[in-house]
Amino acid sequence: MRRPTVMTLWLWLGALQGAPAIADIEPRQSGLAPHTRLQSLAELDEQPAASRDLKIHGWKSPSGGKVLFIRTTQLPMFDLHVSFAAGSTQDGAYPGLAAATLSLLNEGVPGKDLTAILETFDDVGARLGMSIRHDRAAMSLRSLTAIEKRDPALYLFGQILGKPLLTEQALVHVKNELTDLLKSRQQNAALQALNTHLLGVHPYAQFVYGTEKGVAALSRERVQTFHRQAYSAANAQITLVGDLTLEQAQAISLQVLDALPPGSRMPPVAPVARRQGNGTSQHIEGAGSQMQILLGQPGLIRAHPDYIALRVGHMIFGGENSSSRLMTELREQRGLTYTAQLNTTLWQAASNTVINLKTSPQFSEGVVTRVKSMYRDYAQTGPTQQELDNTLRQLRSSAALNSASNAQILARLVDINQYDLPLDLDFSIEQAQKLTVEQVKAALNRHLSAVQWTVVTEGPSVAQQPLPLPAPETSKGMCRAETGFVAS
Repeated sequence: MRRPTVMTLWLWLGALQGAPAIADIEPRQSGLAPHTRLQSLAELDEQPAASRDLKIHGWKSPSGGKVLFIRTTQLPMFDLHVSFAAGSTQDGAYPGLAAATLSLLNEGVPGKDLTAILETFDDVGARLGMSIRHDRAAMSLRSLTAIEKRDPALYLFGQILGKPLLTEQALVHVKNELTDLLKSRQQNAALQALNTHLLGVHPYAQFVYGTEKGVAALSRERVQTFHRQAYSAANAQITLVGDLTLEQAQAISLQVLDALPPGSRMPPVAPVARRQGNGTSQHIEGAGSQMQILLGQPGLIRAHPDYIALRVGHMIFGGENSSSRLMTELREQRGLTYTAQLNTTLWQAASNTVINLKTSPQFSEGVVTRVKSMYRDYAQTGPTQQELDNTLRQLRSSAALNSASNAQILARLVDINQYDLPLDLDFSIEQAQKLTVEQVKAALNRHLSAVQWTVVTEGPSVAQQPLPLPAPETSKGMCRAETGFVAS
């Protein structure tokens, strides 16, 4: 079993701050243009999507944490996900404290060093996972349900969570790994600048893995105190999916909670002062042949009643498909970019709405002006009925595909647990199906400004040129810009 190092955690974290925040409702696209669909599939558009009977069981733990469970019997295994209010927003004066603590958990427990831990999991066919975000840190376990495999895996998992050794030697190793990561990682200066404009000095604007100065200041005592406070039963959320009975799932949740220190709840994340974009622009000089363009505004938290309406509206404008308005205009008609998307970066107490694209530097000012005008026009008219119908049809069709595996089910169930959503995997999709054009239009105008975008660009400064003219309808899909100008 490969050790989940700090670098591995960084890779699993991925492009967190630029990732879509609606995995619960937005399907992945194949990349095919709308006109390349198979006829047999087209005939099924209006058929009701088949869905699995996936009942969510939920209960409160004795310490007050929420536990959610879905039984699946296709495979003799289960996935256990335990998250804590131990993300980077809890770092305080020591940026990197949360990441270092999580990285230390599997470095050693009573009677086992790192090698013995990995060998034990290998011997029983179990897999350990670790992840950290701004709001929460999590560890996961995938195990076979056979009792001779399940029991040793769960026991060791409980020790890792509740009784890590957190040795001085391991801390030195983890601090070195974090420092190397912070020095070597590719800085996304444009995104950092945009977050600073929209979030100020709030912890959401900071890198999840802290700073070199914060990591250097960490001591074993600080890590031990943080673990005792943050990794307590009071801060735990448990999510379970797999071939278990309800009684077995309840017993597993109690076993995990009993292994944790009692503790008390961590303080909630500080509110984010809304910093509405006011037309601020910032350019960061950079090398290369492309200009990165970001346009951002504060968005809605997941629990807001208008979240789904706003998200569906933004899928139509800039979703992950070739027929979105942004892609049709900027790629299909003008050949200015390879991809352009409007995404939502979602946290517990805030979100950012960000339009992200790259283009040739000589067109950057014209592209920014064109995107702003496109959104202004879109907010004034709203989507067409056909655009809304097509998007809702895609969502219906994706419902079963998005719950085909235990991993997909677990991911959706974790979101339900974290954001206190109704106990229904298809709630977001069903809510979206009830939307009207007027409701989507109202949400667009109620919560975002058509003109007050904060714009950050990063790339070389060059003389500007007019945008290429749109392609005629007969040549849709062909690039209009010269080959050297097309973004890669």
